[in-house]
Amino acid sequence: MNQEITTKFNGHEISAEYRVDDDILHVYLPDGDVRTTELRGLNPKSAAMMHLKSYANRKYKSSR
Repeated sequence: MNQEITTKFNGHEISAEYRVDDDILHVYLPDGDVRTTELRGLNPKSAAMMHLKSYANRKYKSSR
């Protein structure tokens, strides 16, 4: 069953779904990309949030 995470970045609210199969995390980003991580004891929600924040940083980077 998929879980959902949400973050706010530069005024944008961004959500992604994730699931864990055995020890592998699958994060489904808003642009259709899927990122995977071997958890090795990591918290799945925290690891998924890192993928989502990285995506948000690339997509909504502030122009200074």
